[in-house]
Amino acid sequence: MEGGRRTARRRAAVAAQLRQLRRSARRSVEQAAEALDCPVSRVRQIEDGEAALRVGDARQLLDLYQVTGDQREALLGNVRELGERSWWYPYTDIIDETFETQLILEDEATLIRTHQPNLVPGLLQTERYAWELIANLGDVPLETVERRAALRGARQRILDRDGLRMVVVLDEAALRRPVGGPSVMREQYARLAEAAGSSGVSIRVVPFHAGSRPAADSAFHIFEFGDEDPPVVQVELLDRVQFVQHAREVDRYRNAFEEALNRALDAERSRDFLADLATRG
Repeated sequence: MEGGRRTARRRAAVAAQLRQLRRSARRSVEQAAEALDCPVSRVRQIEDGEAALRVGDARQLLDLYQVTGDQREALLGNVRELGERSWWYPYTDIIDETFETQLILEDEATLIRTHQPNLVPGLLQTERYAWELIANLGDVPLETVERRAALRGARQRILDRDGLRMVVVLDEAALRRPVGGPSVMREQYARLAEAAGSSGVSIRVVPFHAGSRPAADSAFHIFEFGDEDPPVVQVELLDRVQFVQHAREVDRYRNAFEEALNRALDAERSRDFLADLATRG
Protein backbone atom coordinates (compact mmCIF):
# COMPACT_ATOMS: atom_id res chain seq x y z
CA MET A 1 0.00 0.00 0.00
CA GLU A 2 2.72 2.44 1.01
CA GLY A 3 4.69 1.68 -2.16
CA GLY A 4 1.62 2.56 -4.22
CA ARG A 5 1.21 5.84 -2.34
CA ARG A 6 4.87 6.72 -2.94
CA THR A 7 4.32 6.15 -6.65
CA ALA A 8 1.18 8.27 -6.52
CA ARG A 9 3.06 11.11 -4.82
CA ARG A 10 5.83 10.97 -7.41
CA ARG A 11 3.29 11.00 -10.22
CA ALA A 12 1.61 14.03 -8.63
CA ALA A 13 4.97 15.79 -8.35
CA VAL A 14 5.76 15.18 -12.02
CA ALA A 15 2.26 16.34 -12.98
CA ALA A 16 2.63 19.56 -10.98
CA GLN A 17 6.03 20.20 -12.56
CA LEU A 18 4.63 19.78 -16.07
CA ARG A 19 1.75 22.12 -15.29
CA GLN A 20 4.16 24.74 -13.97
CA LEU A 21 6.44 24.38 -16.99
CA ARG A 22 3.50 24.89 -19.33
CA ARG A 23 2.44 28.02 -17.52
CA SER A 24 5.98 29.36 -17.41
CA ALA A 25 6.24 28.81 -21.17
CA ARG A 26 2.91 30.64 -21.57
CA ARG A 27 1.37 27.73 -23.41
CA SER A 28 -2.30 26.79 -23.15
CA VAL A 29 -3.77 23.39 -22.42
CA GLU A 30 -5.12 23.46 -25.96
CA GLN A 31 -1.62 23.95 -27.38
CA ALA A 32 -0.30 21.07 -25.31
CA ALA A 33 -3.15 18.87 -26.55
CA GLU A 34 -2.34 19.82 -30.13
CA ALA A 35 1.32 18.89 -29.62
CA LEU A 36 0.29 15.46 -28.34
CA ASP A 37 -2.54 15.10 -30.86
CA CYS A 38 -4.93 14.22 -28.06
CA PRO A 39 -8.06 15.67 -26.41
CA VAL A 40 -7.71 18.56 -23.99
CA SER A 41 -9.14 16.31 -21.29
CA ARG A 42 -6.13 14.02 -21.66
CA VAL A 43 -3.72 16.87 -20.91
CA ARG A 44 -5.76 17.86 -17.87
CA GLN A 45 -5.61 14.26 -16.62
CA ILE A 46 -1.83 14.24 -17.07
CA GLU A 47 -1.47 17.51 -15.18
CA ASP A 48 -3.73 16.22 -12.40
CA GLY A 49 -1.69 13.02 -12.06
CA GLU A 50 -4.63 10.89 -13.21
CA ALA A 51 -3.02 9.51 -16.36
CA ALA A 52 0.32 7.87 -16.95
CA LEU A 53 2.67 9.78 -19.21
CA ARG A 54 4.64 8.07 -21.96
CA VAL A 55 8.28 9.14 -22.34
CA GLY A 56 7.61 10.13 -25.97
CA ASP A 57 4.73 12.38 -24.92
CA ALA A 58 6.88 13.94 -22.21
CA ARG A 59 9.55 14.75 -24.79
CA GLN A 60 6.99 16.45 -27.02
CA LEU A 61 5.69 18.55 -24.13
CA LEU A 62 9.20 19.55 -23.09
CA ASP A 63 9.99 20.49 -26.69
CA LEU A 64 6.88 22.70 -26.71
CA TYR A 65 7.90 24.28 -23.40
CA GLN A 66 11.53 24.64 -24.58
CA VAL A 67 12.91 22.79 -21.57
CA THR A 68 16.50 21.60 -22.04
CA GLY A 69 19.56 20.50 -20.09
CA ASP A 70 19.58 18.84 -16.69
CA GLN A 71 16.00 19.80 -15.89
CA ARG A 72 14.76 18.03 -19.02
CA GLU A 73 16.81 14.88 -18.39
CA ALA A 74 15.74 14.68 -14.73
CA LEU A 75 12.06 14.96 -15.58
CA LEU A 76 12.33 12.39 -18.39
CA GLY A 77 14.13 10.06 -15.99
CA ASN A 78 11.25 10.38 -13.50
CA VAL A 79 8.68 9.68 -16.22
CA ARG A 80 10.62 6.63 -17.38
CA GLU A 81 10.98 5.26 -13.84
CA LEU A 82 7.30 5.80 -13.05
CA GLY A 83 6.37 3.77 -16.11
CA GLU A 84 8.69 0.91 -15.16
CA ARG A 85 7.37 0.87 -11.57
CA SER A 86 3.78 0.34 -12.71
CA TRP A 87 2.83 -3.33 -12.35
CA TRP A 88 1.09 -3.23 -15.73
CA TYR A 89 4.28 -2.18 -17.54
CA PRO A 90 4.57 -5.57 -19.39
CA TYR A 91 1.08 -5.02 -20.86
CA THR A 92 1.47 -1.45 -22.12
CA ASP A 93 1.05 -2.52 -25.75
CA ILE A 94 -2.58 -3.55 -25.08
CA ILE A 95 -3.48 -0.70 -22.69
CA ASP A 96 -4.83 2.55 -24.06
CA GLU A 97 -4.66 5.86 -22.21
CA THR A 98 -8.18 5.65 -20.78
CA PHE A 99 -7.66 2.16 -19.40
CA GLU A 100 -4.36 3.25 -17.88
CA THR A 101 -6.20 6.01 -16.02
CA GLN A 102 -8.58 3.37 -14.67
CA LEU A 103 -5.66 1.21 -13.51
CA ILE A 104 -4.15 4.20 -11.70
CA LEU A 105 -7.44 4.93 -9.95
CA GLU A 106 -7.85 1.29 -8.92
CA ASP A 107 -4.30 1.17 -7.62
CA GLU A 108 -4.67 4.28 -5.46
CA ALA A 109 -8.27 4.08 -4.22
CA THR A 110 -9.13 3.20 -0.64
CA LEU A 111 -12.82 2.64 -1.49
CA ILE A 112 -14.28 1.46 -4.80
CA ARG A 113 -18.04 1.48 -5.21
CA THR A 114 -19.24 -0.33 -8.32
CA HIS A 115 -22.73 -0.35 -9.83
CA GLN A 116 -23.07 -3.00 -12.52
CA PRO A 117 -26.42 -3.90 -14.11
CA ASN A 118 -25.15 -5.97 -17.02
CA LEU A 119 -21.97 -7.94 -16.34
CA VAL A 120 -19.82 -9.16 -13.48
CA PRO A 121 -17.26 -6.40 -12.72
CA GLY A 122 -13.77 -7.02 -14.09
CA LEU A 123 -12.21 -7.09 -10.63
CA LEU A 124 -14.39 -10.09 -9.73
CA GLN A 125 -14.36 -12.03 -13.01
CA THR A 126 -12.88 -15.50 -13.28
CA GLU A 127 -10.30 -16.08 -16.00
CA ARG A 128 -12.74 -18.18 -18.05
CA TYR A 129 -15.55 -15.59 -17.77
CA ALA A 130 -13.14 -12.82 -18.80
CA TRP A 131 -11.81 -14.93 -21.67
CA GLU A 132 -15.32 -15.51 -23.06
CA LEU A 133 -16.15 -11.80 -22.89
CA ILE A 134 -12.92 -10.68 -24.56
CA ALA A 135 -13.05 -13.38 -27.24
CA ASN A 136 -16.49 -12.14 -28.30
CA LEU A 137 -15.39 -8.53 -28.79
CA GLY A 138 -14.60 -9.13 -32.44
CA ASP A 139 -11.69 -10.26 -34.59
CA VAL A 140 -9.10 -10.40 -31.81
CA PRO A 141 -6.04 -12.68 -32.17
CA LEU A 142 -5.94 -15.56 -29.70
CA GLU A 143 -2.68 -14.33 -28.15
CA THR A 144 -4.24 -10.91 -27.50
CA VAL A 145 -7.33 -12.49 -25.95
CA GLU A 146 -5.14 -14.51 -23.61
CA ARG A 147 -3.03 -11.49 -22.61
CA ARG A 148 -6.11 -9.31 -22.00
CA ALA A 149 -7.64 -12.04 -19.85
CA ALA A 150 -4.36 -12.35 -17.93
CA LEU A 151 -4.26 -8.59 -17.42
CA ARG A 152 -7.83 -8.61 -16.12
CA GLY A 153 -6.83 -11.29 -13.63
CA ALA A 154 -3.71 -9.37 -12.61
CA ARG A 155 -5.84 -6.34 -11.76
CA GLN A 156 -7.47 -8.36 -9.02
CA ARG A 157 -4.26 -8.21 -6.94
CA ILE A 158 -5.56 -4.94 -5.50
CA LEU A 159 -8.31 -6.84 -3.65
CA ASP A 160 -5.64 -8.24 -1.33
CA ARG A 161 -4.31 -4.79 -0.50
CA ASP A 162 -4.60 -3.67 3.11
CA GLY A 163 -6.91 -0.69 3.52
CA LEU A 164 -8.97 -1.21 0.36
CA ARG A 165 -12.74 -1.69 0.54
CA MET A 166 -14.93 -2.58 -2.43
CA VAL A 167 -18.71 -2.36 -2.41
CA VAL A 168 -20.50 -3.84 -5.42
CA VAL A 169 -24.16 -3.47 -6.33
CA LEU A 170 -24.84 -6.22 -8.82
CA ASP A 171 -28.14 -6.52 -10.67
CA GLU A 172 -29.67 -10.00 -10.90
CA ALA A 173 -29.72 -9.53 -14.68
CA ALA A 174 -25.91 -9.54 -14.70
CA LEU A 175 -25.99 -12.90 -12.91
CA ARG A 176 -28.62 -14.44 -15.16
CA ARG A 177 -26.99 -13.37 -18.43
CA PRO A 178 -25.00 -16.40 -19.69
CA VAL A 179 -21.37 -15.88 -20.62
CA GLY A 180 -19.83 -19.05 -21.98
CA GLY A 181 -21.35 -22.36 -20.94
CA PRO A 182 -22.96 -23.45 -17.65
CA SER A 183 -19.62 -24.51 -16.17
CA VAL A 184 -18.21 -21.01 -16.76
CA MET A 185 -21.16 -19.47 -14.95
CA ARG A 186 -21.03 -21.92 -12.03
CA GLU A 187 -17.36 -21.11 -11.56
CA GLN A 188 -18.15 -17.40 -11.71
CA TYR A 189 -20.96 -17.72 -9.15
CA ALA A 190 -18.59 -19.57 -6.82
CA ARG A 191 -16.00 -16.82 -7.20
CA LEU A 192 -18.59 -14.17 -6.32
CA ALA A 193 -19.83 -16.11 -3.32
CA GLU A 194 -16.25 -16.49 -2.08
CA ALA A 195 -15.51 -12.77 -2.58
CA ALA A 196 -18.74 -11.82 -0.78
CA GLY A 197 -17.48 -13.67 2.27
CA SER A 198 -14.16 -11.84 2.41
CA SER A 199 -13.51 -8.91 4.73
CA GLY A 200 -12.70 -6.27 2.12
CA VAL A 201 -15.46 -6.93 -0.41
CA SER A 202 -19.22 -6.46 -0.03
CA ILE A 203 -21.50 -7.67 -2.82
CA ARG A 204 -25.17 -6.68 -2.76
CA VAL A 205 -27.56 -8.22 -5.25
CA VAL A 206 -30.52 -6.24 -6.59
CA PRO A 207 -33.21 -8.85 -7.37
CA PHE A 208 -35.64 -8.55 -10.25
CA HIS A 209 -38.54 -7.89 -7.89
CA ALA A 210 -36.85 -4.70 -6.61
CA GLY A 211 -38.21 -2.89 -9.66
CA SER A 212 -36.80 0.10 -11.51
CA ARG A 213 -34.51 2.72 -9.99
CA PRO A 214 -32.33 5.68 -11.02
CA ALA A 215 -29.36 4.63 -13.16
CA ALA A 216 -30.79 1.12 -13.50
CA ASP A 217 -29.09 0.74 -16.89
CA SER A 218 -25.86 2.56 -16.03
CA ALA A 219 -22.58 0.93 -15.11
CA PHE A 220 -20.27 3.17 -13.10
CA HIS A 221 -17.51 3.08 -10.51
CA ILE A 222 -16.82 5.60 -7.75
CA PHE A 223 -13.19 5.82 -6.62
CA GLU A 224 -12.46 7.42 -3.27
CA PHE A 225 -9.10 8.07 -1.66
CA GLY A 226 -7.85 8.20 1.90
CA ASP A 227 -6.32 11.66 1.62
CA GLU A 228 -7.60 15.01 0.42
CA ASP A 229 -7.93 13.92 -3.22
CA PRO A 230 -11.54 14.31 -4.43
CA PRO A 231 -13.48 11.24 -5.61
CA VAL A 232 -13.60 10.31 -9.28
CA VAL A 233 -16.46 8.55 -11.09
CA GLN A 234 -15.88 6.34 -14.11
CA VAL A 235 -18.97 5.92 -16.29
CA GLU A 236 -19.16 3.12 -18.86
CA LEU A 237 -20.72 4.40 -22.08
CA LEU A 238 -21.51 2.51 -25.28
CA ASP A 239 -18.12 2.94 -26.96
CA ARG A 240 -15.95 4.59 -24.31
CA VAL A 241 -15.67 5.50 -20.66
CA GLN A 242 -16.00 8.95 -19.16
CA PHE A 243 -14.42 10.29 -15.98
CA VAL A 244 -16.46 12.66 -13.81
CA GLN A 245 -14.89 14.87 -11.14
CA HIS A 246 -17.21 17.85 -10.71
CA ALA A 247 -18.56 17.65 -7.16
CA ARG A 248 -22.21 18.06 -8.14
CA GLU A 249 -21.98 15.32 -10.78
CA VAL A 250 -20.13 13.01 -8.40
CA ASP A 251 -22.91 13.51 -5.86
CA ARG A 252 -25.50 12.43 -8.44
CA TYR A 253 -23.73 9.10 -8.86
CA ARG A 254 -23.27 8.71 -5.11
CA ASN A 255 -27.00 9.21 -4.64
CA ALA A 256 -27.82 6.75 -7.43
CA PHE A 257 -25.52 4.21 -5.81
CA GLU A 258 -27.18 4.65 -2.41
CA GLU A 259 -30.62 4.26 -3.99
CA ALA A 260 -29.51 1.00 -5.61
CA LEU A 261 -28.00 -0.15 -2.32
CA ASN A 262 -31.34 0.47 -0.61
CA ARG A 263 -33.10 -1.74 -3.17
CA ALA A 264 -30.55 -4.56 -2.84
CA LEU A 265 -30.66 -7.62 -0.62
CA ASP A 266 -28.61 -7.24 2.55
CA ALA A 267 -25.10 -8.69 2.67
CA GLU A 268 -26.09 -12.03 4.19
CA ARG A 269 -29.00 -12.68 1.82
CA SER A 270 -26.83 -11.63 -1.12
CA ARG A 271 -24.19 -14.19 -0.11
CA ASP A 272 -26.89 -16.85 0.15
CA PHE A 273 -28.25 -15.85 -3.26
CA LEU A 274 -24.79 -16.22 -4.84
CA ALA A 275 -24.05 -19.48 -3.04
CA ASP A 276 -27.36 -20.90 -4.26
CA LEU A 277 -26.52 -19.98 -7.84
CA ALA A 278 -23.11 -21.62 -7.47
CA THR A 279 -24.78 -24.81 -6.27
CA ARG A 280 -27.67 -24.96 -8.72
CA GLY A 281 -26.25 -22.98 -11.65
